[in-house]
Order: sequence, then C-alpha cells, then structure tokens
Amino acid sequence: MPMTHYRRMSHAQAAAALSEFLTERPAALRLLRSELTNRGIDPEAILDGTPGSLTPLWQWITSRREELAADPAGDTPVEPRPMWPSWARHTVTGMRVPSSTMFILLDGLVSYLTQVITTGAPNARWGLGSPEDPGHHLHHYPVLTGAGHQIFTPTLPMVGVVRLKRGEKSLRDTELTEYANAVINALREEPPGAFSLEPPVEVVAEPAFFDVGLRHDIATTHSQLVDRMVTELATQDGVASVHRDAHDALVVNAPDWDAEDLQRWLQAWFEIQVPLH
Repeated sequence: MPMTHYRRMSHAQAAAALSEFLTERPAALRLLRSELTNRGIDPEAILDGTPGSLTPLWQWITSRREELAADPAGDTPVEPRPMWPSWARHTVTGMRVPSSTMFILLDGLVSYLTQVITTGAPNARWGLGSPEDPGHHLHHYPVLTGAGHQIFTPTLPMVGVVRLKRGEKSLRDTELTEYANAVINALREEPPGAFSLEPPVEVVAEPAFFDVGLRHDIATTHSQLVDRMVTELATQDGVASVHRDAHDALVVNAPDWDAEDLQRWLQAWFEIQVPLH
C-alpha cells in the first residue's frame, strides 16, 4: 500500500495497515530466531516469553553496535524502502539502512516484545490508535489497547536501535524488561507505579512555530533535564530557536521540521534520558 504516514491515512487505509502489521509479526520473529541460531545461540533458551528475557536479547543486539552503526556512503546500495517493515515505512521519514540486518534485529525485537506483552496481558486487544482524534500522536497507529491505554510496540525498540546506529547513548540493559512489565501491568489494570504510559511531550503545529506541551512529571521532577534538552534541541539542523515559554511548555521554531519529526525527536530524547520506574 502507499507509503503514507499512519496519521494521514483514511480509516480503511489504517485498518489495512493494522492487518499488514499483524501479518508481519510471525515472519519477523522467525527471522530473529534464525539470526540467533546462525550466531550460535539457541533461540529457545533466550526467548522464553518472559519480560526478563528482553534483557539478554537487548544485550546481544547491543553487542552488534559496530555493525549497526555502519552509515552507507552515497553510492552504497541501501535497503529499499518498500522492503522495510510496514510500521517503519509509515512512521520513519528518512533513514539510510545499509542492509536488511538492522531490520532483522529491530523488527524481530518488535515482534518479540509484542509477544511478551500479549502473553502477560492476554486480554489486550489490537485496534487503531485514537481513531476519532486526528490530532493525537497515535492517531490510526496499530496499537494494543486495554484499561484505557494504547501501546505502539515499535516505539522503544526503534529508539534503541536507531540510537545504536547513530552511535548515541541507547537503552539501559534492563529498560525493555522494565517497560514490558509496566505495560503488562497497565493493560491488565494493575497499578503501573511511578511509570507513566502517556507520552512525555505533545507537539502541536502552529502556523509559524511548534507548541510543545510537557508531561507534568517531566516538567516538575526533571526541570533541569528539560533545560538541557532545550539547549541540545537548539543545536539540531533546521532548528532556528527553542524557548521555554512556561514551566510545562516550549515554543520551537524549526522551519525544516514537521510535527512528526519533532514529536519523534523529543520522545526519543526523553525515553533515553529519563529512567523508567
């Protein structure tokens, strides 16, 4: 189907994209198992279906940081976009992937994380994110739903692997395990503790700038971290200025960015910098 962002899809397109996403999961998991086997690792021993198994799996993926960090030269063949997993085609605006290996690891991790969550929260159901709210950051995404929550499972794996590719600070060893436990508890209507499933920021595109709202706990507990983020964001290509307009609000002037780009950058930054509880 056309390479359209989830948020710009019609309901029928989004429903087809959800079906495609679910159809891809078993094959992606099989490729991950084959990759483990080819590297001399018994997939049955490491992929036992528990949240705790995500820790050694992530450590193994992290051990391949140098391979993932390869940045293809301008004339080097790259993995063509039509061959990307559907969720990447419909969310990632631009990235040069030198081979299928990155997506074997990344999409396999997405599938395995999904399996762990659905095993732990069997009553969760698949659906379209916030179908009646086009302004929501998960509008028309394929999401797991339960107890008022909606979860797009590729988010944290994508953040982690893309940061490995860029040579940046990535997820802690236990972060995916902690995340899976928190999501399972939330989807099963159990108290998730201090961890919030709400996004750390919400980006609204105004005619001449972006209005960014900060989640209450981020603005209050991590105020100094927000100031550091403002400084770092202001140095990014295409960003003209960043101003903390209020305790929980930013004004970003980035003429070369769109709302999805900014939402993804900010969410990735906070998911790396703010530890899960």
